[in-house]
Amino acid sequence: MPPSPFIVAIIVAYHPNLAHLKQLLELTSEQVGGVIIVDNSPSPSDALSGLGASDKIQYVSLGENMGIAYAQNIGIECAIKQKADYVLLLDQDSMPEEQMVERLLLGIAGSQNSLPNIIAASPQYYDPRTNFQSLFMVSKFKIPFRYRPETKLLPSNAVFASFLISSGTLIDLPKLIMLRGMRSDYFIDHVDTEWCLRALANGYQLLGIHDAKMIHSLGDKAKKFWFFGMRNISEHTPLRDYYMFRNTLLMLKDVGMSFTWRIFLLFRLVEFFVFFLIFSKERSLRFQLMILGLRHGYSNIRGRLDLKTLKCDPIARTSLDPT
Repeated sequence: MPPSPFIVAIIVAYHPNLAHLKQLLELTSEQVGGVIIVDNSPSPSDALSGLGASDKIQYVSLGENMGIAYAQNIGIECAIKQKADYVLLLDQDSMPEEQMVERLLLGIAGSQNSLPNIIAASPQYYDPRTNFQSLFMVSKFKIPFRYRPETKLLPSNAVFASFLISSGTLIDLPKLIMLRGMRSDYFIDHVDTEWCLRALANGYQLLGIHDAKMIHSLGDKAKKFWFFGMRNISEHTPLRDYYMFRNTLLMLKDVGMSFTWRIFLLFRLVEFFVFFLIFSKERSLRFQLMILGLRHGYSNIRGRLDLKTLKCDPIARTSLDPT
């Protein structure tokens, strides 16, 4: 019987709720071989560094907010040094349910005959604020749509997905090294979308595993509204609107994708634009930042936005950044 793969979880933290993070570490540590906390908070936390006192847990402080992509790459670099077989990406506001990692591995193993080049697998997540059970994004006739699990499951309880959110995703590390990691200059938003579309464009497969479960709160708030059907929208701060709009345009330049995917991504911007300007607060600021995001995306401006100057500071590249 082959040995169990060595899995390292990477948790990116930014001013986390300490009690929640401790629970996350407890539940995650039971399912993986090691945990790396990458702290994006502007100053190192004694409380967080104390969590890294265990032989199983490593704490890395970046000393400033370098963004989710850079932090994930730093964590992956640490996992490479530990000779991991897989990395498990987690946000600080996620909570894996029992046997989530085991079920992800079983889903990959059970699907390898049908999909031999699997690079990543992700669980379904449940948002307790809205009772929303996530649906995997798939492509049918090259058209993106949300997949309902009652039809056409693979024998392994898995579905071929077109996109996976980063939190909860289990990634084959040798294949990630070949593909390269996240784009640090995106900073935040669409980091996972770009990586998934790049993986598909390079011939890799993504899996959604229906019986692997995770609790996850996407966004600061979550709302339901009607826009050509009932939709769940995750509401962030106005600053995130900038990155969403900018990085959508950057992604259209950076990744080869079908015309239907391009239309889908642009339509989502229309959806967000309508929602945030009608149903959210700080409409004037949101409008300004969305327009600025479009301008910067069109002009290929990247990095971390300074709200005072409305200019972007460059983010250092890691060894895993794609060329």
